[in-house]
Amino acid sequence: MAKSKRIAFTLDEQWLQALTGLAGTFGVSAQEVIRRSLPDEAVTSLFFQCQIFRPGLQWDEVADVGRIAIREHLRATYMRGLQEHLMRLDVSLESSADEVEAAKQRALEEMRSDLARPLEPQLAKAAEDSVYLGYLYEAWKQARAGRPGYAIEPIGIAGAKNAPAGAARAWAVLKDGQVV
Repeated sequence: MAKSKRIAFTLDEQWLQALTGLAGTFGVSAQEVIRRSLPDEAVTSLFFQCQIFRPGLQWDEVADVGRIAIREHLRATYMRGLQEHLMRLDVSLESSADEVEAAKQRALEEMRSDLARPLEPQLAKAAEDSVYLGYLYEAWKQARAGRPGYAIEPIGIAGAKNAPAGAARAWAVLKDGQVV
């Protein structure tokens, strides 16, 4: 059984808050994020083997390569996500802010025009969150086209004001049986 040793170190408050937020998205502690971010034993051994051939090699050089790779990966992921989001609204990265805003309003109005199945709870959220709007609009189009796994159905709304438990119902867009 491998021995473990507890060590302490100092982090800026803002950095720790950011790590805590990151950790919370995965249901772990900031300490666990830090622990998983440290190089494993194989990496540290390889570093010392590299120093045989390049005696002046510093760990900061290696760590910077990792940080740069992480930044590039996250930027590329962000740009792919942004492009997909804009495509859901039928606009692109080259679109102006006014065109994007018009596309958002058009999507909201198009969904509001279905008076037989009003999506008010989802539309209220979509009006405040454009990423959610993109997902909702895409799922709504798929449901209207009759694609398997997509539906617009009435659902129960838990905790509705002045309504007996389970009595409040509203229309919602569903994907694979789950509310979008």
